[in-house]
Amino acid sequence: MSHRLSRVEFRLLMLLGVAAALAGCSRGFQPRDYANPEALFRASLLEFQRQKWDNAKIGFERLTSDLSARDPLLAPAYFYLALSHERQKEYLLAAQAFERITDGFPDDTLAPTAMLGVGRSYQSLWRRPSLDPENGQKAVSILRALLSSYPESKETDDAKKRIIQLEEWMAQKDYDTGVHYVRVRRSIDPAIIYFKDVVTTYPSTKAARLSWLRLHELYTKIRWKEDAAETCTAMWRAYPGDPLVKASCGAQPADSATAAKAPPPAVLSPVAYARPGPVRRG
Repeated sequence: MSHRLSRVEFRLLMLLGVAAALAGCSRGFQPRDYANPEALFRASLLEFQRQKWDNAKIGFERLTSDLSARDPLLAPAYFYLALSHERQKEYLLAAQAFERITDGFPDDTLAPTAMLGVGRSYQSLWRRPSLDPENGQKAVSILRALLSSYPESKETDDAKKRIIQLEEWMAQKDYDTGVHYVRVRRSIDPAIIYFKDVVTTYPSTKAARLSWLRLHELYTKIRWKEDAAETCTAMWRAYPGDPLVKASCGAQPADSATAAKAPPPAVLSPVAYARPGPVRRG
C-alpha cells in the first residue's frame, strides 16, 4: 500500500510541476502588464534590443492598434514593428509596416528611413534574377521615389547602390532570356528584342556589353550588314579597346576614334511586334 501511495504522490508532484512550468511559460511577455503606452513602448523596445523579435512584435503590434493617429509614438511603433519583421525575414510584412509610415507620416523624420526599408524589403523578396522580377521592379520604383522625395536625406546613397544592383539583375534576366531564345528555342527575333531592351534600358550594366556582342553576332548571322555595322560603331564608342569588341568588329577605325568618348547612339525601342513573355525558371 505504501508503495502504491508513493507512486500516486510522485505522479501528482510531476503533474503539479508541469502545470507550474506551463503557467510560467504562458506568462512570457504580456502587453497588458504595462500601465500605459509609454511603458509598453519602452518594454517592447527593450525586447527588440534583446533580439526577442516575437515579443517585440507583440508589443509594437498592440501599440499600433491602441495609439491614436496623432500620437507621437505611432510612427516609431510601426518602425520597430517593421524592423522586427525584417529581422525574421518576414519581408512582405516588414514592407507593409514601413509603408504605414511613408503613407501616414511623410513629414516624419523616420519617413526616408522607412521608405528605404520598403525598397529593401521588396528587394529581399526577389531572391535571384531568374525569378519573377515584380518585387524587384517595386523596389526600384520605391527607391527612385525616395531619391525624388527626400533628395537630401542620408538614405540616398544606400538607395542609389540598391538601384544599381537591382538594375544589374534586371539586365541579367533580360540577357539570359535572350540567350534562351537563341540556344533553346532557336528564335532570333525575340532574342533581338531582349538584347535591345538591355542596351536601351540598362546601358551601364555588365549585361549591356554582352547584349551588344550578341546583337552583332545575330545581325551578322542573318546578314543584316547595316545593323551589324551600327552595333560595332556603338561598341567602339562605349567600350574602346575592349578585346571582345575588337575580336567581333576589328580594330576601331581612325575616323571613329575621335568619337570614342561620345555616348553610344540611342537604340530605338523595338515596336514592330509584341514583346514575348519572359521565360520562367523556377
